Amino acid sequence: MEFNASPGLIVPPVQARPAQYHGHTYYPIGMGSIRINSTPSFDLFLRPGPEQPFVLYCERNTPFAEEARRRLELSRIEMLWVRQDDLHGYNLYVSDHLASILSDGAQSPAEKATILYDCAQAVVGEVLRQPRSKEALARGKQIARHTVDYMTADDFKVEPLLRSLSSEYYLYTHSVNVATYSIALAMRAGFGDQATLREIAHGALLHDIGESMIDPEILNKPGNLSGAEWEIVRAHPEAGYRILHEMGNLGEIALDIVLHHHERLNGTGYPHQLREARISPFVRMVTIADIFDALTTDRFYQKRRSTFEALSMMHKTMRGELDPALLRAFTEILGLRP
Repeated sequence: MEFNASPGLIVPPVQARPAQYHGHTYYPIGMGSIRINSTPSFDLFLRPGPEQPFVLYCERNTPFAEEARRRLELSRIEMLWVRQDDLHGYNLYVSDHLASILSDGAQSPAEKATILYDCAQAVVGEVLRQPRSKEALARGKQIARHTVDYMTADDFKVEPLLRSLSSEYYLYTHSVNVATYSIALAMRAGFGDQATLREIAHGALLHDIGESMIDPEILNKPGNLSGAEWEIVRAHPEAGYRILHEMGNLGEIALDIVLHHHERLNGTGYPHQLREARISPFVRMVTIADIFDALTTDRFYQKRRSTFEALSMMHKTMRGELDPALLRAFTEILGLRP
């Protein structure tokens, strides 16, 4: 399979990293995530230069006024920082204000995409750490709704959001990446109903929740898995399904995605070796997104492949396993023409 490149080809972003200073870890946040006239329950810091100390700019429980934002802009400060101890509080704050952030006409598409992506990672990370927490699962459903609302807005452009996706593999980043790709593919395939898209998003965000219960040494093993280890890994769709079914938090489309995202059209997948018509279009879309993200992110045992290399592999070596029409549509989303 050969591809012709178009100007929309995705280039991974360069993102700010956490910084260490005097025994504390500081995390960068977008200024747009702090809402005017809100009262953050965490300290906000700025850093005048890469080698300079962090300066407390706005103390916790202090209203963040328009004047504070204006001073930052005049000083050409592009980001603020929060300490690691306050990161959970910041994530809850952004989650609570996400609708306002995403509807803010003063925010650029890139800023909105970064804030949404960072918030989604935090929420999914919380769900993976506490898969039986009703509060965490409720936030997962909320972030799925916000993501769909954002991606179906009239002024939405897919490129800034796709550029925000991380190329480093963690279970939570992978989950958010897969959800983003899946929603984009579903919209491309003609699924425009909000309720359906939210279920696809919710299922994709939580598709690997069963892996959160597997020993990390097995998941990150650089060599081949033993037979017993492979059986543990193969059991994760059913384990995730059982948890979510018991919690009663997901709809049928989302549960189907969690249970069957490793099935293949030719019957070689797992856990039920489903074939063709027994695999729903929603599962087929998430499967494509799941495989692509796995191929294009760095892992302990595998260096990431380029978009071109990954899609070539999926078209050539996975023929008969993946839905060809959906794979062509996904290829076009990524700026290539099969």
